[in-house]
Amino acid sequence: MAEPDVDAIVADLVSTGVHRGPGTQTWIGDRQLAQITEAAEAGDVPLRLVLLAPPSSGQGDLYQGDDLLVRIHDAGGPDGLYVGVNGVWSETGEPGPPTLPFLQDGSSLHLALQQWGTVGGLGDVTDDLDLVLSYGNGPGEAYPLGEGLLRVVEALGEGTFPALVDSAHEGLDLRLAEDDEGTAEDPADETADETGTGVPAPAGEQSGDEGVGGADVALGVFVALVAVATAVTLLARRARRRAQAARTFELPDSVLDRVRSAGDADLLRRARKDVLALGEAIDAAEMDGADSPAWAAALDHYDAAGRLLPPTDDPVDPLDAAGAVVLADRGRQALAAAERGRAFTPTTTCFLNPLHGRAELDRTLEHKGRRLKAPVCTTCRKDLEAGRRPDILDVVVCGVPQHYFETGREPWASTGFGALDPDLVTRLHRGLR
Repeated sequence: MAEPDVDAIVADLVSTGVHRGPGTQTWIGDRQLAQITEAAEAGDVPLRLVLLAPPSSGQGDLYQGDDLLVRIHDAGGPDGLYVGVNGVWSETGEPGPPTLPFLQDGSSLHLALQQWGTVGGLGDVTDDLDLVLSYGNGPGEAYPLGEGLLRVVEALGEGTFPALVDSAHEGLDLRLAEDDEGTAEDPADETADETGTGVPAPAGEQSGDEGVGGADVALGVFVALVAVATAVTLLARRARRRAQAARTFELPDSVLDRVRSAGDADLLRRARKDVLALGEAIDAAEMDGADSPAWAAALDHYDAAGRLLPPTDDPVDPLDAAGAVVLADRGRQALAAAERGRAFTPTTTCFLNPLHGRAELDRTLEHKGRRLKAPVCTTCRKDLEAGRRPDILDVVVCGVPQHYFETGREPWASTGFGALDPDLVTRLHRGLR
């Protein structure tokens, strides 16, 4: 691998905050990378992402070389939170070790982290970032790289990063407890002899200098046994990860446990506020006549959202109000892309409740015999996995509470407010029903 072009990396970080070297384009997909950079910009999080395959990539070892991130910053790289890669190795398509961030193809990562200046109003967060990416995903497991970075950037922007760190500490404690339990149950402890290896010495072996060779053999056997046990443990944990991802979650029926009228009024106020803010942002952008698909998308989403909210005191369907919130949010995303001269790709909303915002991963959901795989947000995912009732968007139809996707109200029910079909504007042009 050629020596990294530091000047080119600095230029990329100044312009976009991201540098992707050869062979790294699939490490984080374009869509997820756009979500990360948009969340960083929205939350004023100075993330500097440097994706480079180290010279030893794929060879099963770590490359620790000189600190490239320091050289990049010294050459003019902007201050911020730098995330790079010191090592990457393949696991032949299997998910990486559960205590290291990994790529979707199963490659494990050893990250390089540096920070200059404050991030999210905090001092040095590099150690906490490493902890979260390694132990913050569910019960003490590592994140896929893209998913973990998105979660961290959102938390830094929202001011909830300390809570994320606390959760990762709990995950680490859980993993340590599991390791201690496994050590306590290791039958080798009961067979330890004078060698201290846990493996009986061969018959006739003597102590002292005459037994050094036998002790070395016993130690080698013990190390091999530990390696095998570790491999078995990792495979079992990977199997649990797959089983969790493939699990089907049965959704509960809709239940009215709060006053809907007040909630609907709040939702309508939020929708009007969000659409008004988008209109003001468009006026302030001063991009009239700009030849940009992203600019056109911003205008289209603003127009579609406005048509859902008539400027009168007439009642507004709560699903239309929720749709206006989603459209206004996408309009802001399109406007931000237009101002940066970039293509617009809308984020995927949470299928269970579009008001929760961005979805994280797909989950298999079942309700009244209907099964589908749909994206859900972090909060809903955790509720499902813990057996708690998620906060699904519910409405009342003829006095009967229903989940929105049961109502047949279009385009919301079939598209999941864009979670299942991203082109909401086109669907709206076909009319509401």
